[in-house]
Amino acid sequence: MVRFRCCAQELHVGIEEQFAPAAKAHPAFRVDGYDKLRARLAEAGVETRPDDAIPGVRRCYVTDPWGNRIELVAASA
Repeated sequence: MVRFRCCAQELHVGIEEQFAPAAKAHPAFRVDGYDKLRARLAEAGVETRPDDAIPGVRRCYVTDPWGNRIELVAASA
């Protein structure tokens, strides 16, 4: 179990013994410094997959070490 906390918000992530990564369901995080974060992830060898399905929303997906999809959404356009 891993716990993430940001101010009053918390996210608890754990896996079950018969684990299968989520193909569709995923958490989304609104992030400041979206471009800087993507650059840091690229430097660390983490692939980000941009998505332009929602006009005017800058977002991408990453995959955590267990194969789950995580959405990152730019806090500003």
